[in-house]
Amino acid sequence: MAFLLKGCLDISVMKKEFFLNLTRIIEVNPKIYLSIIVGIAGCLVLFVAEAVHIQKIIELLNTKDQAVLRAAIEPIADKYSWSRWSLLILALIWSSFAYSSTKKKLGLKS
Repeated sequence: MAFLLKGCLDISVMKKEFFLNLTRIIEVNPKIYLSIIVGIAGCLVLFVAEAVHIQKIIELLNTKDQAVLRAAIEPIADKYSWSRWSLLILALIWSSFAYSSTKKKLGLKS
């Protein structure tokens, strides 16, 4: 029982250290914020562009046939979906790189 209690305390201390280090790292390197903002804003822009693109396609096709609409829209929606996922992954990689490099620069552990 004492082992479990000690393990829980260690995890609690590790969480506290992590959040204190994270706060210091973010204060020193605002690029982490920037990467998150770019990822979110980029996904929002892609979502709006997808909606406009699909609306234009629907207007050009001028059909009520759901099968035709689905066949025309699905590849476009897939491309935008993959673009959003790619952007999120790139933003995550960018923020992870900024976090790691700042952590090394500050000499922080764990």
